[in-house]
Amino acid sequence: MRLSKKGQGATEYLLMLAAVLVIVAIAVYYVTSTGGYPAVAATAVKYGDDTIRINVETGSIPAGDWAYIVSNTQGSTNWVDGTVELKAPYVSLGTQTPDNYYVSLKHKPSGHIYFSDTKITIS
Repeated sequence: MRLSKKGQGATEYLLMLAAVLVIVAIAVYYVTSTGGYPAVAATAVKYGDDTIRINVETGSIPAGDWAYIVSNTQGSTNWVDGTVELKAPYVSLGTQTPDNYYVSLKHKPSGHIYFSDTKITIS
């Protein structure tokens, strides 16, 4: 059985339209699934003689949605989950012995890193 020229053209048109729709659907899926991250202005600081804390100027992140690193090794990847809400004015990361520490903060669901390897010296 032979297709007529009109039938063949219509079939090709429908196949191209289907391919375009699939590509658009995939693009929409990826754009909407990446999600965002909370707008938070925060810095790691030394407080007192031996405490490291994150000062939060604006924004917040729910408990469990953020993680931090306090390590005396630069480039560490040992993330610790935040167990309290990260919100103003600050969250304490605990007391430390004298040494140089590197502090990092990230939003877990998006993977966004707010700051990385901020050096804090406890003396």
